[in-house]
Amino acid sequence: MNLKVKRYPFYIGITTLVVVIVITLTGLFLWISHRESKAAAIHMADRLFSEINAKTLERYERTLESVAVLVGLAARIPGMATAPEEAGTSHPGIELMIKALDFYDYIFSTYLGYDNGSFIQIVAVRDQPELRLLFDAPPGAAYILRTIFTDSQGLKQQRWRFLNLKRQVIGKIDNLDPDFDPRSRPWYIQAGKLETAFFTEPYIFSSTKVPGITCAQRLLSGGGVFGADITLDRFSISLERQKVSDNGRLFLFDRTGRVIAHPTENPIKTGAGETLSFLTGEESADPLVRAIVAEYRAHPEYLRNRTLEIMINSATYLVRSTAFKTDLKFDHILASTAPLADFTGHIRRMQQRIYLFSGLVLLVVMPLALLVSRKISGSLIQLEKESRKIQQSDFSESKPFDSSIKEIHSLIKAFVLMKSTIRDYTARLIQAKQEIEDLFTAVTELLAGAIDAKSPYTGGHCKRVPVVAKMIAMAAHESTDAPFANFRMDAEDKRREFEVAAWLHDCGKVTTPEHVVDKATKLETIYNRIHEIRMRFEVLLRDAEIDFYRQRLAGNADGACLEAQLEKRHKQIADDFAFVAACNIGGEFMPDEKIERLEEIAARTWVRHLDDRMGISQDETALKNRQPRPTLPVVEHVLTDKPEHIIPRPNPDPFEGNTYGFNMAVPENQYNLGELYNLAIRKGTLSPEDRFKINEHIIQTIIMLRRLPFPENMKHVAEIAGAHHETMIGNGYPRGLKKEEMSIPARIMAIADIFEALTAADRPYKKPKTLNEALRIMSRMRNDRHIDAELFDLFLQSGVYQTYAEQFLDPAQMDAVDIRHYLSSSHA
Repeated sequence: MNLKVKRYPFYIGITTLVVVIVITLTGLFLWISHRESKAAAIHMADRLFSEINAKTLERYERTLESVAVLVGLAARIPGMATAPEEAGTSHPGIELMIKALDFYDYIFSTYLGYDNGSFIQIVAVRDQPELRLLFDAPPGAAYILRTIFTDSQGLKQQRWRFLNLKRQVIGKIDNLDPDFDPRSRPWYIQAGKLETAFFTEPYIFSSTKVPGITCAQRLLSGGGVFGADITLDRFSISLERQKVSDNGRLFLFDRTGRVIAHPTENPIKTGAGETLSFLTGEESADPLVRAIVAEYRAHPEYLRNRTLEIMINSATYLVRSTAFKTDLKFDHILASTAPLADFTGHIRRMQQRIYLFSGLVLLVVMPLALLVSRKISGSLIQLEKESRKIQQSDFSESKPFDSSIKEIHSLIKAFVLMKSTIRDYTARLIQAKQEIEDLFTAVTELLAGAIDAKSPYTGGHCKRVPVVAKMIAMAAHESTDAPFANFRMDAEDKRREFEVAAWLHDCGKVTTPEHVVDKATKLETIYNRIHEIRMRFEVLLRDAEIDFYRQRLAGNADGACLEAQLEKRHKQIADDFAFVAACNIGGEFMPDEKIERLEEIAARTWVRHLDDRMGISQDETALKNRQPRPTLPVVEHVLTDKPEHIIPRPNPDPFEGNTYGFNMAVPENQYNLGELYNLAIRKGTLSPEDRFKINEHIIQTIIMLRRLPFPENMKHVAEIAGAHHETMIGNGYPRGLKKEEMSIPARIMAIADIFEALTAADRPYKKPKTLNEALRIMSRMRNDRHIDAELFDLFLQSGVYQTYAEQFLDPAQMDAVDIRHYLSSSHA
């Protein structure tokens, strides 16, 4: 029984085993310690959060309760019902109001409002620079006394007085908050509805525009309300001072999700009116606030009075939420939060020590394991080196080596035999590969030569385009300018791919009929059908003469008159044919007047006596049989568009499903050979069907090249070869590509194709352009963004045009060129 064992380097196996053992033990210990330590850290955080929340709430609740007790006590003092006089310093309640401010530093002000609109208020200045600035308080001012009273004339008056610590008036101001009426304040209105002390919703204090809350209660004897203000910043300052952990914090919010107090963020959005607008949890810039408020509103019972883990921004946080006592009627929640990492620092330090210890163990064990295992597996290492040499196609002889281990010895013998076999096979393979490449190159060049030989109208185009294209590509390769800095053609595979694409860029022309490519006149197909037209006009001339002789024999008119008529008809027929023949040339633009005359001439008729379905091919018969056979003799027009002139498209989808992205408009029929239809072509000799057939060569080029199983290193042949009729702005064909959608080699092909076509001297239908004429035309094409401006500048500046001209152009074409006239900068 033969066992197949997966083999691997021995020293790697030993070393890997040691590393795996150390890492596994380390990981197991870290996991256990992390799990236990994390549970302990969470328990410790729960106790800490519970204690902090309890103490913070106790402090807040004690504050609020003491303020409520103060307000309730003051509301029961009989003297409080006395309305203030002008000075206000003799009011019975002023001593209690000042002592309350002295005793409770978190109270901003105390005051009394009366049903008749009178008002007395004491504001504690304390060490608050912004308050002194607001009231323009003089130095030494400890309190601000505000009174609203009714003077002797029954008018309401308001006075502001600054008092020092001895209750002495040291200054005054009378123009602050003149429209204040206590009876319109929310605390006054609400006090009329409740019998006990209560806390208002946060609002803007009228005189200071400072946000805060009011604890108020209606006087027991009636007639007024006693109140005490607490500013909201007292809560934020308290939260900021409370230390949770290094990165922990506390904040206050209500059950509707509004943030009331935050240690670092101002929760107030607006303060324009007396009703405040607070940031909601969703609007807060603090991600902790956003997550905790949302979680609390979704699951209030789950989150209340317990410490939980919450993932916020991929980090674990501990959170505890505690609500105020319900009997305070202060519906707010205190949240404390801190990263779990603040409580697991000792775990990280322990893990670092374990990492360090494990690293030291690995540093000691790994070299020892490597040393022992490499000593044992020296022959395996040598065998590996030999395999690498084979991978690099290096089959040179090496120093003999062996092993005392039986299995390794057998492996070495097999390896030596394999190396010898591979060396012989590789030599044959390289030779075969070169032969295949040579054959492919020969076939490629043979195909290009066949296309050139197919029609004199293409000449040596397919042979010369690769030459100029390669020159431009190498100029781009050598250029250090920005557009070509990363373009390289130094790899043999890239050069071969480009050369094959250049040789085959017009291979689709093998599908284009010669009579379309070579169509020199409008009526030309396999032959020039003007001869048929001329014969019909000959028939018209003959008919005119026959008609003349018939009338002479009949004696219907004077002989001289008949001869004059015959001469006139002869001249008209000859002129009409000359006009038709001129239209057939296609040298001038056909205006509407000429087309109208063609239609008039086409109205002439002649009589056919012989069957036109005799002696024709099956295809012609099928086309004619689409119409019933006429009864002879039949009258026909000298110029006509017959149904059999329409040759339908054999394949309604020439794009074969158009998986290639072609966007060319396809004519309905493959050909329209109608005589009048072709003669009426306004410019040139090609009908829309002929033009599509010629342009279709690039479609066939792409389809043919896509079907070829090119190797990976030549997968761009079709893309390079098939884009030389595209433009930089997407109005070319066959796919309407833009510059950014084409590679540099593809854009090079367009310039090479155009330059060769303009300067070619072996095309019978045109005179070759000189260098200046060709470059002038190409510069206009550059301006119209038909060719790449940067490549055209490179074509000029590198001198490729001159190098190519010296090899292929007639000396008469090589006039002196000043490239400055054609560079992009000269047309900017």
